[in-house]
Amino acid sequence: MSTSTATASSATPKLWLITGCSRGFGSALALEVLASGDKVICTARNPSVLAHLTKLGAIPLSLDLTFPPAIIQATITSAITDHGPIDYLVNSAGVTTIGAVESYTPAELQEHFTINVFSNITIAQAVLPYMRSQRSGVIANIGSIAGWGGSACLGAYSAGRHALAAFGLSLQQEVTNFGITVTCIELGCFRTGVLGDGDALGVRGAINECEDLMRAARGGLKGMSWEQSDDSKKGAELVFEMLSGRGRGAGRVLPGRWIVGVDAIALIDAALKSGEDMLGVEGDG
Repeated sequence: MSTSTATASSATPKLWLITGCSRGFGSALALEVLASGDKVICTARNPSVLAHLTKLGAIPLSLDLTFPPAIIQATITSAITDHGPIDYLVNSAGVTTIGAVESYTPAELQEHFTINVFSNITIAQAVLPYMRSQRSGVIANIGSIAGWGGSACLGAYSAGRHALAAFGLSLQQEVTNFGITVTCIELGCFRTGVLGDGDALGVRGAINECEDLMRAARGGLKGMSWEQSDDSKKGAELVFEMLSGRGRGAGRVLPGRWIVGVDAIALIDAALKSGEDMLGVEGDG
């Protein structure tokens, strides 16, 4: 658990950079930030899909996470030059890739991890010099309870979410003395509608013998769309307050891995129990 607290609120509006704001949790969080009076730089590959946020005052930024790191970092640096240092970085963009482990090509794995893991590191590297200079800042990576286990045909997604948490835990130890807090927000199942869009699932090629598992994975995710137990607006309100140190977050300490969602604890308990069974660890008696 981090020993530093979230950046305290101030009369001066803070500047947030939130990736993946076209929809989903990134969009919900951006709306909460805008309602608070803070400023938001919101990103998407195509800024035209950010109209629902820009009409409320958000600053749109075209950002393709598959671009080379040098281009991504130059884009972030340019935004900082134009709008000022980032107080809160929230890496929310991501994709869900379905496919049996045997079926992934190197290019498909590279694309998945580039978007879900490597880009988070690249963007953090771009903002960290400014946060170190101002001796404050919060970096939040949006993870998932999937990072605590694995499901058939969701191996790349689960592995990426696990990697994201480990990266954040290491980064926190490196930057805590500079007044910077790092957390991985491991979300449970929130209603965002993203899973109902087949294109958003990044479905890959299949192996005939695994087709039943593929269909089950696709059907399970699509069937969850808008049926999840958690309200994304309420979740975004809590995340905003905790990251900004306002409301319910006042005086609270952000953990390195923060589990959010009414279903998340039970799911993680089950994943840990499953892990114990698979490890088969025995003591010396």
